[in-house]
Amino acid sequence: MTSLFPEIVCTEDTLWGSPRVDGRRLAVGDVVSIVHDSLHHALDGHQLTLPQIKQALSYCATLQCKNDKPLVFCHNCSLRSEQEGPLDTSDLEEVISENSVFVKGEKFMFFGSMEDLLKDYRGCDWWMIATDLLIDLRNELPNESTPKLS
Repeated sequence: MTSLFPEIVCTEDTLWGSPRVDGRRLAVGDVVSIVHDSLHHALDGHQLTLPQIKQALSYCATLQCKNDKPLVFCHNCSLRSEQEGPLDTSDLEEVISENSVFVKGEKFMFFGSMEDLLKDYRGCDWWMIATDLLIDLRNELPNESTPKLS
């Protein structure tokens, strides 16, 4: 990894090699998602530090993962679906029952519609959200912990 982001690592044996917070099984994309929901929840519920949060957001916002070339991108990122290619839905069936909708296959189950599954598979452009969060949270996040975005 780069020395600009010492809190972020990629190791083959954890999270399939995707970028994550060092010492944790928490991918960079997960941190962005959690902070997007609530900074307080990231700090208290997931026990992340402000420097870890800022580094994860900065790492994502600058698309550092493209330079680091991890084995796989974060599971909820659109870069991952690009990396893996289109989802094969040929053996999947959408089931609509009285109170629920789900998609099932021989060894697969997704609670939601086929449309929801495809949207979930496509992922998010987390780097855009991370950039917005860095701007929105600039007063809460320390300046000394990570490089400035150019």
